[in-house]
Amino acid sequence: MKRLILVFLFFISVSAFSQEKKNDLQFDVSAFLDIYYGYDFIDQMGQEQRLPFLYNHTKQNRLGINLALVTLGVKTDYFRANLGIQQGTYARDNYANEPKLFQWIHQANIGVALDKDRKFWIDAGVLPSHIGFENAVSTENLTLSRSIIAENSPYFETGVKLSWQKDERWYFAFLYLNGWQRIRSIPGRNRPSFGTQATYTPNENTKLNWSTFLGTDQPLEAETMLYFINFYGEFKLGDGWCLIAGLDGGRRTLAFDFDRNWWGMSAILQRRFSEKFASAFRFEYYNDPFQAIATSEIDQGIQTSGISLNGDWKLGKLATFRLEGRLLTGPVLGFDSGNSDNYFLLGSFAFQLD
Repeated sequence: MKRLILVFLFFISVSAFSQEKKNDLQFDVSAFLDIYYGYDFIDQMGQEQRLPFLYNHTKQNRLGINLALVTLGVKTDYFRANLGIQQGTYARDNYANEPKLFQWIHQANIGVALDKDRKFWIDAGVLPSHIGFENAVSTENLTLSRSIIAENSPYFETGVKLSWQKDERWYFAFLYLNGWQRIRSIPGRNRPSFGTQATYTPNENTKLNWSTFLGTDQPLEAETMLYFINFYGEFKLGDGWCLIAGLDGGRRTLAFDFDRNWWGMSAILQRRFSEKFASAFRFEYYNDPFQAIATSEIDQGIQTSGISLNGDWKLGKLATFRLEGRLLTGPVLGFDSGNSDNYFLLGSFAFQLD
């Protein structure tokens, strides 16, 4: 972590002295805090952790902090850098394979424009994921909880990204990564992973995205590969309506066993009634019968569909209160209690300072 901070400060210094006066450094500081309480209406046999394939708001029947985040951004016309420091159950659960120090890093990256029109950029470090339409900051998502497809695909990645903003409609990116949601390299011998992204925005009401991942999450000796694809579309329908729909599909290849496939989808319809109140309905389905990617406490994998309904109340300029009811139903939820249905309530107070 010390090396990342030193590199971050070094590039800020270089940029400050290399840019012309008109490109003075601009600093952006933001803070976010998400306090939550979740209650599952199934017997979890005294366990404090909620369903094993969820990685946000995971405490059961207890107050918790999902994410406490402070972010510093620095930019000029031809340089940008971001450093985000975090704690909370999001960091604990999503960074479980990382050293304790690395669990503090939400993002730590630097970028340089490669042309005078600033259409080509190269960014390196710990980056936000190029996959999906949901992220770690709950107030930036239409629903309070994350879809199962989001929970079982990367929230962050480490590597180098080459991006091209061709024009207002087309955006492309190619990524060289060190694995599937990792900061530290995979222990032992390993090979690089790769990602691509293409985004088409024909107008202000429509956005279409296609992302891919080719690589692995295990050492070379495991002889396993991941092939993953994600599509989603975002549509503003007028009169306060917004629709987002996403589809994931993946395959894990194994040297001495049959290949294991998984797929899932999520569709969210939001109605914003006013600046201070909105509501969203979600339908989702997830099928990973052989635990290709999602965590399960049983040998039957995860096969579930679900619906949720949430309400969002804006309280002043900084705070948001959100309440969500969510039902997940079998045949298999991947939990050792034997239940095939799970209904739970989730509440959150979030504070955001930009």
